[in-house]
Amino acid sequence: MKRLFFLALLLFTFGIVAWPTEPSRITIPQAKELVLASLTAQQRQLPKLTVDPYNESGASRFWFYTVTWEGLPKGSVVVGNYAVDPFTGDVFSAVASCDELHTKKLQALQEEIRAALHLSKAEYQRLKTKGPLCEE
Repeated sequence: MKRLFFLALLLFTFGIVAWPTEPSRITIPQAKELVLASLTAQQRQLPKLTVDPYNESGASRFWFYTVTWEGLPKGSVVVGNYAVDPFTGDVFSAVASCDELHTKKLQALQEEIRAALHLSKAEYQRLKTKGPLCEE
């Protein structure tokens, strides 16, 4: 009986018995960095550029951000609206159906963040999803 208890204790202690866990997530500052990296070089140079979160109901998997700048008189101050997948670091346009964004700067930052999360290519493929506006 003591042996069985000891074996069970060892299995639990050394993690052989695995409990399901949620995948790691990026941080909010990392998500904002990803959004900025998805912009063109010209957009990143706009004066007083800010990345502000906003909540989108019904799409809780994604974190949503609006990028604004100082603007011109009688002009729009909105650069764009973006959705970030906190599990993969993928960045999508939050207003164009299924548009995943790709820039060299974004791809380099995504690789860095995924490495820090210890997100393997296989795990990334398992977690990867379509954008928030994609029809299933």
